Formats: sequence, C-alpha cells, structure tokens
Amino acid sequence: MKQPINLTIATDIDGMGGIATVLNVYRECGFFSKWNIRLIPTHSSKKALFGLNRLFLYLFALLKVAAYQLFCNVGLVHIHMASRGSYLRKSLLVRLVKSLGGKVILHLHGAEFRDFYSKECNKNKQNQIKNTFEMADAVIVLSTQWLLWAKETLNRSEHVLVIYNAVPSLQVNHTKSVPGLVVFLGRIGHRKGAIDLIRTFAHVKTVCPYARLALAGDGDIDTAKIEAESLGLLDSVDFLGWISGSDKEELLSRADLYCLPSYNEGFPMGVLEAMSAGVPIVASRAGGIPDAIEHKKEGLLIDAGDIDGLAQALITVIDNRQMNAEYARAGNQKFQENFSLDAVIPQLDALYSKLLNS
Repeated sequence: MKQPINLTIATDIDGMGGIATVLNVYRECGFFSKWNIRLIPTHSSKKALFGLNRLFLYLFALLKVAAYQLFCNVGLVHIHMASRGSYLRKSLLVRLVKSLGGKVILHLHGAEFRDFYSKECNKNKQNQIKNTFEMADAVIVLSTQWLLWAKETLNRSEHVLVIYNAVPSLQVNHTKSVPGLVVFLGRIGHRKGAIDLIRTFAHVKTVCPYARLALAGDGDIDTAKIEAESLGLLDSVDFLGWISGSDKEELLSRADLYCLPSYNEGFPMGVLEAMSAGVPIVASRAGGIPDAIEHKKEGLLIDAGDIDGLAQALITVIDNRQMNAEYARAGNQKFQENFSLDAVIPQLDALYSKLLNS
C-alpha cells in the first residue's frame, strides 16, 4: 500500500523564530522524509503588498489543505500553533481538517498562550479555544508546566502529552571560550528579558570589568541599543542580529555562559542549544526552562524581573570557574539523555505510528 501523505502546517520554515527552528530540525534529521511530510506554510515574517501577501498565503494554505484531504491519501495533519493571530489561523484549519474526516496533531508553541487565554479572551472565546484543543486527536505541549495548564483548563486532556523540542548535538571547540562572555539568543525585547539583561549587565561590569554581552536575535534592537547607550555599555554589548548555522555554533564556542531571563516561554531552543554545546546557563523559571535546568545542578535559575538576583547569578557563574565547568558538564549530559534528537524524535515517531494505525 502506498505510504500516506502527512501534512505539517506552520509558519514559513525559512523565517525566524522558534517554530521555524523546530521545523528545520525535523527536516534536517530526516523526520519529514521518513513520514512523507508536505509542509504547508500559513504565515510569513516577510511583509509585502501592505500585508496582502500574508492573506494570500493563508488562503492558499486553506485551499491546499482541503485539496489534499479531498483528493489524496492523507494520514494526519500536524499543526504548529502559537497564540493570537496564529491561533485564529490554526483554529480554522483544525475545524477544516476535522470536518473532512482528518486526524489532527495540535502542537502548542505559544509562550504567551496562557496570558492570551486568561487575559485577552472572553468566556465565549475561551470556550472556543477549549473546543479547538479537545477536537484534536493529540495535543503536544512543550513542558510539564504546560501539561498542568492543559489539565487545569480543558474538559478533556488525556490526549495531551509532553514532547520536548530537540536540537542536534553540537560539537564546538571550547578552546575559543572567552571568560566573561555572556550570550543571549532570541527575540530582543521585554518578553525574553533582553532589556533586563542589559540593565543587569551594568552591575556585572562593576564586579567583572572584562565581561561582555552578545545579543543575537531580531526584535526591538533599536530600543536595546538606546538602553545600552544610556548605561554606558555600548562598548561592552554586541548586537549581532539573527544568526544561525555555523555563525551560531561559532558564538556558542566562545560563550562563557548563556543567559535567558524570560518572562514567558514555551520551551526555548536557545537553552537546548547551549546545553548541547556545553555552555552553562543562567535563566528565569519561565515556561519549560525548569524542565531543562534544575537550579544549582545544570545552572542557576532566577525569578523573571529579579534584576539583583540575575546580576548575582551571572557574577557567580563567571567568577566561579569550577562551578562554571560543572554546570556545563551536567547540562550537556542532561541534554543527551532528554533533549537530543535520539531522545525526542522516537517519541514523535511513536505518536505518528499510534495515530496512523488507530
């Protein structure tokens, strides 16, 4: 019997952000080819024709999904979703696929989905969101914290499971490591704590004058530069823009520690990449981060917004070289056991097999 086609519906794989990074990992490790997956983008970070390109892309996605369901042997549809506009687009696609008799995996990435649900949606909208999750055949969340939210929120949650994000194992040359180099990977702005990190760094520099901060990511870079300039830090902070591939590996090879003081998270790829590269971590307790980093075992955790606590944690890991090395070793070992491709992809394989054979 001919292998069924499986669909993945998500943002543009060539764009920026966590979902695009996850999709690239799946493609590069052979998951897409193994399961005969066709990728259908519903959104692009590129804006043209006053945003009409995004509307046309979404409408074309609706037509393609309907055509696949009606005229091809489709096994299942794996829908990657965040909050707000992403939820609106994907909730309609869930209903389209189910109305045509298809099977749906709903994969929740939205770091701010809890706030979106509780603070931005009225009762009717909340009920519609619950209905969207409950009609899916399986729901993937990224951490035990998100699993708890699903169990507390949904009327039916036995089909919700945790499958962590994964990244390839990175082999980096730490002979290039620069003592005191703090690396941040992610969208620059309030949610991921980038501005807090810059403000914190002014204090770090008074104790560790050789320290440097490298911010790699897109977002509100201009505001971050203004903040750094106001604190007299422009000579100590590097704004690298969005980087990937060998550029990211080279940066991690030089990193003395990785920092992510986020306010909201799903399961950040940057934390996994740092663990894979053997870089110790200082981060907040947001989202799935505590699933990856146990405080004082693989790194140090602080409460989001705790500037003093963040400064002390950074200074401690920079200054205590034995602790720095031990967190790096423990983090890499935990990565290999829990978040490597060898650990995570078999869980996705098992879910696909279960749904396709049910």
